[in-house]
Amino acid sequence: MTDELLYANQWNTSAQYFYEKGYYSWMEEKLSSFNTVLEIGCGTGYSTLALVEKGHQVIAIEKNMDCITQAKKLLSDKGYSKQNVIFIEGDIAEDDIRNDLINRFEFDVVICWNVGSYWNRKMIEYYLPFMLEYGLDRQQIAANPESSYSELIIWNACRLASTKGVAAHIIDRGTKAITKHTDSYYYTLKDEFNFRTIEYNNKVANSISGGGRMLSTNGNVNSEEKVDIVFVSILYK
Repeated sequence: MTDELLYANQWNTSAQYFYEKGYYSWMEEKLSSFNTVLEIGCGTGYSTLALVEKGHQVIAIEKNMDCITQAKKLLSDKGYSKQNVIFIEGDIAEDDIRNDLINRFEFDVVICWNVGSYWNRKMIEYYLPFMLEYGLDRQQIAANPESSYSELIIWNACRLASTKGVAAHIIDRGTKAITKHTDSYYYTLKDEFNFRTIEYNNKVANSISGGGRMLSTNGNVNSEEKVDIVFVSILYK
C-alpha cells in the first residue's frame, strides 16, 4: 500500500467520525452567508459533503489522488454530482496552481479545515524549499514537519483569499481554545493579508487517533483510540 493510500484510508476513518459527530456541521455554520466555497484539502470528502448538504457549491482542491477518488465516490453515493462539486488535483503551495484557481474560478470564501498529510523523505525534500521561503528554518521543520506544513498551507490559503479579495476560514485542531487575548499567530495573518476583521470560535471535541489518522502534538504521536481536542475556528473577512 502506498503512503498516499494509507493516509487516505486513515483520514477517512477520522473524517467520517467528525462528520457523524456533527463537527463539520459546526464548521459550516460559519459559512452560511457564502455561496461558492474553495476548499483547500478536501480529504476523502466528508467535509465537502457537509458543505453541499447545506447548499454550497464547492471547488475542492486536493493533492492526494487517492483522497479525491474516495471523495468522488462518497459524494456520488450520497446523490451529489459534478454540478455540486468540482474536484481538482493540485497543491496550493505551487504558484501556478494558486494563479490558475484565481483566474479560472469565482468563489466567495477560501476554507482550509484540518490540514494534514503523510510524511516521508520525498515529501520533506519537496516541501523544504516552500517552507524555507515561507520563513521557517531547518531546525523548526525537522522538529515538527507536520506543523510546519500546516503553517505553510494555511499561509497560502490566506494569501490566495487576499489576492482574490474574498473571505478565508481556517479550522485547526489543538489542545487549547484560542481567543483574541491568547492568539499569537492568526492575528498576524490578518495584518499580513489586510483582512478587515477576524472572528474566533472554539469547540471542545474529540478525535479518533489510534485506528484513524494519528494525531501529533508538539512532534509526539498520540496512539490512544480517542483524543480530546479543541477545534479552533478563525474567520477572516
